[in-house]
Amino acid sequence: MKKSFFLILTFAAFIMIAGCSGTGGKNNTGSNVEYYRTLLFSETPYDLEKGTHKITAGQAKTINSYKFTSDKDGKLLSVEYQRGDSLLDYGSLQGAARIVYEYKGNTQDKSWYNTKGERIESQGVWTAEYTLNDKGVRTGLKFFGKDGQPVENRNKINYYVWSVLPDGMVRELRYNLKNEETVMNPFCPFYELRFTYNDKGYVTRMANFKADTLYNCTAENCGDIGVSYFAFNTNESGDLENFSVYNVKGKMSNLYWGWSKRLSKYDQNGYVTETTLIDQDNEYVSGKLVPVTEYSYDDHGAVTEIRNLDKERKPVNNLSDTVSVTKYTYDKVGKRTGVLKFDKDGVAKGK
Repeated sequence: MKKSFFLILTFAAFIMIAGCSGTGGKNNTGSNVEYYRTLLFSETPYDLEKGTHKITAGQAKTINSYKFTSDKDGKLLSVEYQRGDSLLDYGSLQGAARIVYEYKGNTQDKSWYNTKGERIESQGVWTAEYTLNDKGVRTGLKFFGKDGQPVENRNKINYYVWSVLPDGMVRELRYNLKNEETVMNPFCPFYELRFTYNDKGYVTRMANFKADTLYNCTAENCGDIGVSYFAFNTNESGDLENFSVYNVKGKMSNLYWGWSKRLSKYDQNGYVTETTLIDQDNEYVSGKLVPVTEYSYDDHGAVTEIRNLDKERKPVNNLSDTVSVTKYTYDKVGKRTGVLKFDKDGVAKGK
């Protein structure tokens, strides 16, 4: 899994343009445009957005998709979740319908917009300012508020620092406004992280390190045997099929509320059709967690129904809200118009 320093720099530079260069066509300003059904899985803001399951501009008129626009030099300018000319806000753009990148010297500024084209905050942040090296690779990130002053995001992070190590792994450190090193998020109290990527640019591991040593987190959220690293298995199309959690000795370990492995199945379009949660004993989860979740979609790629099932594939209520089935409705341009919830007996639970 290790790569040379040269290869990781080459790959990282490629990531900066992979989601937006190619044969997607050009508009009248000379920019390149491509469309994708889904986004590539990522565990760090080091990664630039990248699309998976490419479609044509003609298909994008009737299919929910991510529109990637880049300039003539391959720099990513924007990503929009849309159907035709209609912007949609239920995609994977951190609550936004559109994200925009602007370049000034060695910085890359990211901002977010709603379906009305109005700029909005995302996770308490108005501007995310990336620092790029002379190869266009991200080396840092700082968060700013609407007034231009430094702020922390919802995970109490003000800035990130990244470096590519000689073994090819990407090292990530995070700090708060007091310049104190801080964790990824409250439910995953890792400090220094190291990411490994394969030759396709898919992340394969996220590991917790301390002083160049693989470290076992034993905090409350890290289970009874500790958590050290996550392993990710992605298929050739870029769909994440297996997200697994291990302790420093390589044993399956429960994360958060009792799951150790998340297995996902996908259809030919890259839409997840089923997710299964497994615990550290390699059995279906129990307690408050739902073992199996199924998803259905319409012809436009919008999810229409989510079903909670037990290990025998029978309807079960989510213990936190007593909901078993959630149904979504949309108007003709793809905007979500309703959310209906039912328990396992078909009784409506309200919107």
